Amino acid sequence: MRLTVTRDDLARGLVEERVGGVVDALPLPPGTRHGVLVSVLEAVANAIEHGTTPDAPTAGGPDSGTARVEIEVTADRFVATVTDRGPGFDPAGCPDPRDPGRLLLSSGRGLLLMRHFMDSVDYAFPPDGGTTVTLRKAISTAHSSGANPSPAEGEPPMAVTQRVSGGVTVLDVGGRITIGTGDVELREAVARALDEGATKIVLNLEKVTTIDSSGIGELVSAYTRATNRGAQLALSNVPPKVLDVLHITQLITVFEVYDKESEAVAAL
Repeated sequence: MRLTVTRDDLARGLVEERVGGVVDALPLPPGTRHGVLVSVLEAVANAIEHGTTPDAPTAGGPDSGTARVEIEVTADRFVATVTDRGPGFDPAGCPDPRDPGRLLLSSGRGLLLMRHFMDSVDYAFPPDGGTTVTLRKAISTAHSSGANPSPAEGEPPMAVTQRVSGGVTVLDVGGRITIGTGDVELREAVARALDEGATKIVLNLEKVTTIDSSGIGELVSAYTRATNRGAQLALSNVPPKVLDVLHITQLITVFEVYDKESEAVAAL
């Protein structure tokens, strides 16, 4: 599969839909498939954010406003290559987002997730400019795919509903919390609850299907915004794939996380 991706394509979730359709068919456990999808989304988001400009094309050439995605699937491997025309960067020089002083930053976790979920992440910097990132994951027919419907098959990108339980504001979050397809909605829902005077907020994440570093960044921003307003914020019903990301990023040490909504409501 080959895609040429623009900033608008990423914001509308088109990359996730197309790549998700391929990843969902891989003979891998669901949690592993989620990690592969997130890794590709992170690579594309980095290419768009750092390898293009909002008003591209620019002097960098006709392709400077796009990223190119190529995916190859064989019997034993998944390979995704993401190429942009930006100035390039030094991945070794990127700070560790798990450092205590960086835990509450809303961005900077993409490379960490890519390195954790994929077997290898390699960078190339062609002489004529740009960056090529190659992601590899071994696959095995020993795993049953247990494929889920891809995001293109009727799943809403994001939905947040608000209700009150035991004097606590509960935000039921469902769908995808990814760049352009959920991060903004979550931000607005938390801000609205705080503006309405909520002092205790539970984010019920039971129906979240996908989360990337942008989504994790919005959870961090929600926590920081609530704390700065003198409010408490907790997470409940966290799916395993989201809990995994919280552990990888060490944000599990920041959030109060409860297995059940009732436990979170009682604790606040």
